[in-house]
Amino acid sequence: MRKKNVQLTISKVLCENFTATVEESILFENINLELDVGKFVILYGPRGSGKSAFLRSFSRLNRETYPNIRYSGKMYFDTTNVEDFSEKEIRQIVTYLDTNFLESLDYLNLKELIEIVFGHGYKFSVEEHATELDNFGVLKALDKFEKTPLSSLYVLEKIGLLLFISSIRQSSVLVLDCLLDHLDDEHIEFVTKMLKELSETKIIILATRTLKRFLGLGDLLIVMRGGKIVYSGEPEKYILGA
Repeated sequence: MRKKNVQLTISKVLCENFTATVEESILFENINLELDVGKFVILYGPRGSGKSAFLRSFSRLNRETYPNIRYSGKMYFDTTNVEDFSEKEIRQIVTYLDTNFLESLDYLNLKELIEIVFGHGYKFSVEEHATELDNFGVLKALDKFEKTPLSSLYVLEKIGLLLFISSIRQSSVLVLDCLLDHLDDEHIEFVTKMLKELSETKIIILATRTLKRFLGLGDLLIVMRGGKIVYSGEPEKYILGA
């Protein structure tokens, strides 16, 4: 039973000694972190560093992979414990995207995607959102308007479409989990420009396994190894320290 009413727009994520374990294995541990709206965060870590498990905990996706996962410590959205939100509310506050989303789009057309995200009663037309779709680099690809099969879009256009949906969905936290790692430098520059504009009203976390390409893009750099944060601060200071 819910203890109190909660808001669906937040301005801060706060973690206090936040830890996740599966039986005897530690996915991540003792995460102490404060992220505010307006921050563009780069989260770097090699495969197995715990970054994906940590980010998936924002939207309670870990139980799909780890049914027996256990958390200790706290994660707050503003001053409300994450556990006090319903799953529907969490998915409104947080948009989590990884490469699996790009693959799943191939089975849908634009109308079906909009219905999945917003429900069957949501009224949407390409004409109404033409300017925004063009800004996200998607409009030219929608030759069949709402019936355009998403399998016909290039990877960059799919990412632009997902960012467009995040913008009209008004989620407060946008997580891109290694979604940009396989784009070329020109496309990364285009997507980064969109992300910086979105970050004015959101907390944006861009996770990557290739730090060199993204190091200078964020306001805050977080480095994870072995399930722990080993650096959190300005990217420039990390470069100097390295």
